[in-house]
Amino acid sequence: MPSLASSLPFSPAELAYLHTSLASVPPLRPDARSLGTDFRPLRAETGVLPAVNGSAHVGFSDGREAIVGVKLEVEKTAGKKSVHGPIRTEDGVVDMDVDVDIEDQYQGGRHSAKGKQEWVTLSLTLPGLRDDDPNLAFLEEMLREPLAVASSTSTSTSTKPSEMGSTTSLQDNLVINSRWHWHIYIDVLLISPNGLASYPLPLLSMATHLALRDTRIPRLKSEGEEDPVADDDWMASTYLYPRGKASSGVVKPPVILLVVVVGENAIFDPSREELAVADGVVAVSVAAGVDDGDPCKVLAVRMIDTPARDTMKGVPQSGEAPEGVDVPGVWRPRLGGVKRSILKAVVKSVVVDGVARDVISGLDGFLNLEAGANAGSMAAV
Repeated sequence: MPSLASSLPFSPAELAYLHTSLASVPPLRPDARSLGTDFRPLRAETGVLPAVNGSAHVGFSDGREAIVGVKLEVEKTAGKKSVHGPIRTEDGVVDMDVDVDIEDQYQGGRHSAKGKQEWVTLSLTLPGLRDDDPNLAFLEEMLREPLAVASSTSTSTSTKPSEMGSTTSLQDNLVINSRWHWHIYIDVLLISPNGLASYPLPLLSMATHLALRDTRIPRLKSEGEEDPVADDDWMASTYLYPRGKASSGVVKPPVILLVVVVGENAIFDPSREELAVADGVVAVSVAAGVDDGDPCKVLAVRMIDTPARDTMKGVPQSGEAPEGVDVPGVWRPRLGGVKRSILKAVVKSVVVDGVARDVISGLDGFLNLEAGANAGSMAAV
C-alpha cells in the first residue's frame, strides 16, 4: 500500500500530539468523534447506472467516492459431469465417498450444486493509475477474496437453482444447470483526491456490498438442462440477494472494516490524520450472520503497513535520545507488529460488541428491504 507520509505535511511535534491524543483513554479524535467505534457520515444510492444488473454509488464526507457496476453473462460450464464428495445429502449427512452426475442435482436429485471462484471477476479503476499497477491488483484481490470465502463456507439443501438464492451465497447463486452458469463481473471506479493514499478499502467494500444487493438475475424461461433463455421482462427478474420477508436465511455480501491501533486503543474508520500516527493498521473482512440474531463471522484479518513508519522522528531538545528509549512528547515511529491482546480486542469489537452488525444494518438503510423496489435510496449513517 502507498504511504501517506508525502501527502500529510505534519511536523514531528504535530505527529507526537496526535499520537498522544489518540492513545489516551478514551481517545481524543481530531474530528471530534467521541468513541473509537464512531463512523463518519456517508451517502449512498443504488440503481445509478443504466444497462447493468446492479449498481451503487457511495461517497464519504472527505470527498472520496466509489461507483460500482455489476453485470451478469451466461457462460458454458467447463469440466467433467461428475463430482466427488464431500456432498451434503437431503437428510443432512455429509457423504465423503460419493460420485454423482451433476445433472442429477437439477432433476430431483439428492445433492446441491456449488459454484466456482473463477465465476467472479472484480476489476478496480482509478483515474490516472495504470491498470496493471500492483497496488490495484492487491486491492482487487482483497475485495474479491471475501466473496469467494463467504461462498465456500455456506451450505445448501436446495435441489433447484431457483430456490438456491434463499440459502446460498454469491458463486453458488450463479449456477444455472450442469452445463451453464452466470459469470459475474464487478467493475469498481474509485474517485479520490488522494488516490490510493487514502486507504479506500472500506469505501470500496461498502459500495460493492450495496451493488451486489442491488443486482438482479433475469428470470429464465428455460427449465432443467435446456440452454438458458432469459425473459425480456425486467420486472420478472429476482434479486441476487433476496429482500424483504423472503430474505430470512440469506447470506449477505461481506464487508471490510479498517481499524488502526494507537497505544492500547482500537479506532475504527480512521481519518488520514489518524492513519499517519497509527501503530498498526488492520483490515477485518466480516460476513453477517444468516439471521438478525446470528453473530457475524470473521473471514480474514490482514495487517497493512502503517504510513507512520515513513515519517521523520523527532529530536528532543537535550539532544539525541538513547537508542530504543522513547522520550515523552517526542515523536518516534513505532516498529514491530500489534500485540495479540489488542488484535483479540479488535476482533471482539467487530464480532461480539456488534460493530460489524451496526455497519451492515446501516447499509440496509439504503435499500428498500420491505418493498424490494429497484429504485435507489439515499441516506446517511
